[in-house]
Formats: sequence, structure tokens, C-alpha cells
Amino acid sequence: MLAAAVLLLGQAGVCSGGTATRQEIRVGVLADKGIENAEQEWAYVFDWLNRRLPELNFALVGLDHPGMRRAVREGSVHFVITNAGNYSELEHSDGVTRLVTLDSPLGISPTQAVGSAVIVRAESPLRELADLSGKHLLAASPDAFCCYQIAARELLLAGVDPDRDLGRLEFVGFPIQAIARAVKEGRADAGIVKTCLIEQMVAQGEIEPGALRVLSPRQIPGFRCQTSSRLYPDWPFAALGHTDPALAKKVAIALLEMPRTPEGSQWSTPAHYDIVDDLFRDLRIGRYATLQEETLAALLQRHRVGLGIVAILLIALVVHAVRVDYLVKRRTRELNEMHAEKERLAAAMRERQSELEHAGRMAILGGMASAIAHELKQPLAAIANYARGIERRVAAGRLEAEPLRSGCQEIERQSSRAAQTIEKIRSFARKGGGSVRAVSLAPLVREAIDLFRVGRPDAEIVWRADADSDRYRVRADAIQLQQVVLNLLQNAFEAQAGRGNPAQPIEVSLSAEALGYRVVVCDQGGGVDEAYRARLFEPFFTTKPEGLGLGLSLSKGIVESHGGSLQLRNTQTGVCASFWLPEEESA
Repeated sequence: MLAAAVLLLGQAGVCSGGTATRQEIRVGVLADKGIENAEQEWAYVFDWLNRRLPELNFALVGLDHPGMRRAVREGSVHFVITNAGNYSELEHSDGVTRLVTLDSPLGISPTQAVGSAVIVRAESPLRELADLSGKHLLAASPDAFCCYQIAARELLLAGVDPDRDLGRLEFVGFPIQAIARAVKEGRADAGIVKTCLIEQMVAQGEIEPGALRVLSPRQIPGFRCQTSSRLYPDWPFAALGHTDPALAKKVAIALLEMPRTPEGSQWSTPAHYDIVDDLFRDLRIGRYATLQEETLAALLQRHRVGLGIVAILLIALVVHAVRVDYLVKRRTRELNEMHAEKERLAAAMRERQSELEHAGRMAILGGMASAIAHELKQPLAAIANYARGIERRVAAGRLEAEPLRSGCQEIERQSSRAAQTIEKIRSFARKGGGSVRAVSLAPLVREAIDLFRVGRPDAEIVWRADADSDRYRVRADAIQLQQVVLNLLQNAFEAQAGRGNPAQPIEVSLSAEALGYRVVVCDQGGGVDEAYRARLFEPFFTTKPEGLGLGLSLSKGIVESHGGSLQLRNTQTGVCASFWLPEEESA
């Protein structure tokens, strides 16, 4: 039996800068592969908890299966980290309640993560689990969930009772890599290992590809490893019945906020473990270990024991089940409330982002307001002139059809021109973005240039694009991308105006590049001071006396939300600002 071992991670004893002792929180970890292995495997989690909750000192207590049961019953730990099988036992026997479940990159989901692979040599005549009858089979331990119990259930369902039908069932302990090597060397007919172990050993060069294969392989969509079994939930982080609910809630929130480990694992909301209960029932282990004894007791009761004992046992079981159900529902409700609060905050952040984008568009239009008014005044003045001319002709009795028709057509043309200008401005200024859909990039950029020319008629813009640029399509919000182009044009124009050369040409180009397309806006405004360059994308940072400091920050956020990137680089005469977007197929 493993001796209990405690790993203290983070500061232990006195808090930095104070004299108060941090409260020690003991976490029992199933360490059937050894204490050192457990310390290495869970160091990231304990380091995160100690940094995230500095007022607490989380200590790892390494335990084997008997030690885990004893620690839970004695209440010597506050939380446990264990496999799905051991957790299911502790949940029914001691009221342990899962807070979160591990989400490993090897699994499909926290609910479908681990299983068993029954392996044989490549040249073995064995093909199905049923072929193991009378054969020599290796496993880690009777308590090993992935390395025996899961496979034992599949054998039983295939018609092979592991206790009676095998020629020899040998438990060899850990590490389970030794089982794979023993099978490869012919010291047993087959062995039970955890799913993905063979793939990992091949990747690490421990065995040759194709040296071993899996019996009765299952095809599970989305699962990358070979398996002989269905998939079961991953390891949970669970609280004991005596643990303070406020502490459990605090720890659950910290774990859900934990970044992915270097291996890609993180914690998720608690999975359902009903499938584990089904396994225990089929194997008659755990809380179902007494089924056969209860059947024998029922036969004896007809002669010696009254129905009172059975009634008491049933009542106790119902009370226990109700209590466990209540605890699970309470914990689930608390986690659901936390999830709902996170969703509410995310929605509020999206609304604030939309308001900032709208403010950015209003800032652009505000800077061009005078020129826009001049652009609208021209068609309105023309309409008034033609209307007065027609009125004078009518007053003078000169009613020739052709001059009147020509005047009316010119009024219609000028009013259409004004209406188009107003519609462009109204569409751009509308609060909230449009929908993300497939759009043609070249017309979108040209339309933004036309809108900019309305507000800045003195701007000289040179447009260059590939010959087939009208076929360049991306998935995007058209209004947001036009806002990016207008921001870059506005910056370029203001940079040139600041140097007294606003009429210098601003070059805008569109070209294909690396599974996407790049839009480049180049000015002749003298470039960006290197001292400010690193801060240009910070919100509210600006070098302009009248600026808000939102343009480049919003533009960068919009482009990156579409899967692209935005860059600035100095040239000999100014700055080239460019953004890249993935093409429609890879967006």
C-alpha cells in the first residue's frame, strides 16, 4: 500500500508581507502510478490554485485506493482528484460531490475521454474479445479503472467472464507500459492498457509502429486513438461532504478559470457518471458487490430473518440517494448560476464593443462633416436652380416640352445623387454591424474609397488591384471592414495634412497573399516615431490633439475577429498600413 505523501506547492506558512498563517487545504490525489508521478502530473493545477487563491495553501496528498477510502471516511482531506471509477465509489459510499471534470485534448469531451485497449501482437491469430477465452491476459490491478475494469465489462458483454473463462488473469501493477512490452515480447497472449497509450509509445519510439494491434476495435467519430471499449468520463475534482460550500464554490470557480496546461488540458463543468454506475452494476463491484450475497440472504430470510432488516436497508439506501441527489443538484445549480453570470458579462462586453465601433464610425463622419455638407449642397443647389428656371419659363409662357423635360431630368439626376450620398452615410453610421457573410472584397474597398471621397473631396486616392480581384471573396461583416478601410484612409490623409501636403496621392492596393488577401494603404506623411509605434494599437492612445485614440485599436480588433491581422510599417516617405484576411474557403 502506498504511504500517504503531501506535496506543498506555493508558499507554506507565513503569507508574504504579513504574519497570518495561510489555511491549509488538503487535496487527496489517486497516485496508483507513484507519488512522484502524481506530483509531476498535477503540479500545474496546484500551482494555479495557490496563485489564484493566495489566502489558501493547497497541499497534494498522494494516496492509493485503500488510502483514498480511508482519508475520505476520516475527513482528513477537503477535496479529491481521482479517476471516474474511484469517484463513483466514493460518491455512493461517502457523499463526495464532483465540482468540475478534466477536459483532456485526447478525449472527445469530458464525458467521452478514456477507455481500454486490449492489445495483442500483430501476428496473433486473436481478432475479437471473445477469442480470449482460455488465454493468458495481463492487467494492472483489480482496482484499475482504465487498465482492467472497463475492459472487464467489455469481455463480460462479449461472453467471456474474466474470473472463470480466461486461462490466466495476471495483475502486474504499474507502469502500464510494462504490459505493452510484455505482450510484445510474447510473455502473455494479450494485455489491457489505457486508450492512447500505444499511440504515445509509438510516437516516443518505445515500440515499433504496427508491432501491436487492438482487439475488437471500435470506430468512435472524433476519437483519434484505437479502443476496444466505449468511452467514459475523465477525472473529476470533487468535494467531501464536510467541506465548506463557500470554499468549494471558490475552488470550482478558480478551476474553471484555469488556463490550459502545456499539454492542453483544462477543467470543465461536471460530467455525468451514470455510465460508470452501469459498469459497476454489470461487473457487480463497488456498491453492487453485495448483489450475490443479498440474493443468498433473501433465501435465508424465508427461514431465519424477518423483513425488517431488508426494510431498514432499503430506507437507508433511499435516504442516502436522496441526500446525494440533493448535493449534486445544489452544486449543479451553483455552477449553472456561475455559467449564466459569465454569459451575461460576455454579452455586456459584446455590447460595449459594438458601442465603441459605432463611436469610431461617428468620429470618422464627424471629421468629414463639413465636406459631406458641401457634397450635399451641390446637388441641392443645382435642383434649386433648375426649379427656378422651369418656374420662370412657365411664368413667361415658354412651355416648350424639350427644355422642361431636360430640366426635370437634371433635377431627378441631382436628387438621385444626393440620395445615394445620404444612403452611403446612413448605412455606414447605422449602430451595430451587419451579418457575417461571404462578400467580394474589391467592391467593398472601392465603396469605402468612394465614401471617403465624399467627405474628403480634396484627397487624391490611387486604387490598384490584381486583374482578377473582383473574385476575391472573404467571410466578413461588410460595415466593419469598411470602417477599417476608412480609419486607415483617415489616418493617411491626416498624416499628410499635418505635413502640409494633403493632396499627395494615397495609394490603396489589393492583392492575393498566402491563402488570403491583403489590403494596403500607403501615405506620404513622414512615418511614425519609433517611440510611439509600440503603443499605436492601445485603446485611447493618440498623437493627435483632437483624436480619440480608438481608430487603430478598433480596426485591429475587427480584423483579428475575422481571423486576420493588421500591421504598420514605415517607408521612406510615410507609413504603409495593411491588413490580411483569409479567403472564403479557409475563413
